[in-house]
Formats: sequence, C-alpha cells, structure tokens
Amino acid sequence: MAPLKPLKYGAIVNIVTLIIFFLYLCLSIYLIARQGLGRSSPWIWLMLLAVCRLAQVSLDLAATTMFPGKNTANTSLESGVAILTTMGLTPMFMTTSSLLNSTTRPKGRRMQWILLLVHIPLIISFILIVAGGIDPDSRDGPTYAATEATKAGVSLYLACFVVLVWATTVISARLYLADSNEVKILTTIVLSLPFFVVDVVYMMCFAFESWGPKDSWEHMRFNVISGSVTIQLCMQVIMEYIIVGLYLGLGLELPSKAARLREQVEDRIDQARGLDIDQLQETVLWKLHDAVSRIVAAMIMPALQFAHWMLGKILRS
Repeated sequence: MAPLKPLKYGAIVNIVTLIIFFLYLCLSIYLIARQGLGRSSPWIWLMLLAVCRLAQVSLDLAATTMFPGKNTANTSLESGVAILTTMGLTPMFMTTSSLLNSTTRPKGRRMQWILLLVHIPLIISFILIVAGGIDPDSRDGPTYAATEATKAGVSLYLACFVVLVWATTVISARLYLADSNEVKILTTIVLSLPFFVVDVVYMMCFAFESWGPKDSWEHMRFNVISGSVTIQLCMQVIMEYIIVGLYLGLGLELPSKAARLREQVEDRIDQARGLDIDQLQETVLWKLHDAVSRIVAAMIMPALQFAHWMLGKILRS
C-alpha cells in the first residue's frame, strides 16, 4: 500500500475554507428561517457567497489533485476557480447594501434609493466577470490573466465600494436617530470595512497585475492560480472569514420574526395605555362619541325644558 502524500499548503487552506464556509452556509440558512423571508435579504446573499466559495475551493482542490505542479497548462477547473474568486465579491456587496438599507430613521428616503441603485452596477460587474472569462493567451501556462471585461467588472466593484463607504459614513453620522438594533447593524458594518478594503485591494491587484510575455508568470504574486498562497490567505481568505463571521454574528443578535411581532403588539398596547386626554380627544372614536352626544343632547334638552314648564304650571294651578 502506497504511503499517503502530505497535503500541500494550498490544499490545507482550501480544506479549512471548505469547513468554515460549510458552517457559514448552515448558519445563513438558519438565519433565513429565523428572520423570515421579508427580512432575510442579507442572509440570502451570505448563503450565495458560501455556496460560491464552497464551489471555488472544491474546484481548486480537484485542480491541485488532478494537475499537480506549476508546469501544466491551465485547465477549465482553474479557470473556474479564478472566475468564482472574483465574482464572490458580488454577494458581499449585496449583503452590506441590504444591511444598510434595513436601517430606517438614520437612513432617509434618498439614501434608500441610492443603496437600491447600487445593485445595478453590481449586477453589471457580475455579468462582465462571468462573460469575460479569462484571457485565452494565458492558458499556455499555469496562471490566469483577466480580460478587459473582467477588469471593468472589478473597477465597478471599486466604485460600488466607495459608494458604500460614503453611505455608511452618512448614515452613521445620524446615529442619534437609530434604535438599538440599528446601532448594532451600523457598528458591525463599520468594523467590517477595514477588512473589506483589504479584500477589494487584493481583487484589484489580482485583475490588474501585469502578465507580460508567455514565460513571465512566475513573478505574479496576486494570482489565485500561480500566485502566493500566503498573500491570498492574508488578503482575501481570512478577510472574508472575518466579514462573514461578523455579519452572521449580527444576524444572531437581531430579534427573530416572532420577537419582532411580539414587540410590535406590546408597543401598540403601550401606546394605547399611554394616551392622555388630549390625544384621546383626537381619535376617531372620541370624535364620533362627541358628535352623538351633542345630537342626543339637542333632542332631549327641549323635551326636558317643556316638561319642566308644564310641571311648574301644574304646581302653580
């Protein structure tokens, strides 16, 4: 029986990523069921991100096993790894935008439309990355070179990230209007932004790193196929561990659908109990009662006055 070969560094990173994102997938599905479909947009996007990363590391493990070494020509598996790595930013952006949009009072109506319009360039960038594929000239070596369409898609990612940072700054400046849950949402997004910056920078380096002549791929450090595993681990993999972990931790702290309904009922009961006389007089029921009382008084008072006059006549006679 042949001895088992020790796992390579990149394979160990892929296995750890496979385990972590499987747990993230289970947590995101749990949060979708816990929060209800009406409030589950961020967790649906996190679920799609987990599926994307699971597919990516699975393809990478298969490519490393079937085509070991760096002297084999690029394969369809490795091309799929590169495309999935880049397009995985789309659900992360969508999650952040959805979380910002879930705030109410600090956000405002204009910011709500801006956060919704951000989805358009994100979808366009996703299409460009998938349609762009890889540069066919780069298939001659064990590497990956982005096409112009992929570079345009990654540039749109950068523009959307700037918009999200601006939106987070504007909404956080109105923190005094936020309730406790909105404070948690904004705090989590602010904490995730430094890690988000590193991930976006890595993707920009990944897409725009110079490729050069056919045999010059050895100098490419940010390439997910032939680049440094340590750089990718520190700038992309760990960053996504932290960001997704922060977002899922936030989801576990937010009230469930049942708790939100219970709070709404309790608030309405408290509001009804806390009405003072002036507020009560402004209600429809009070106005209806007042109108009916006036009509009844207008009908009864003349009759009472006539009876009083007749009784006086009788007593005097």
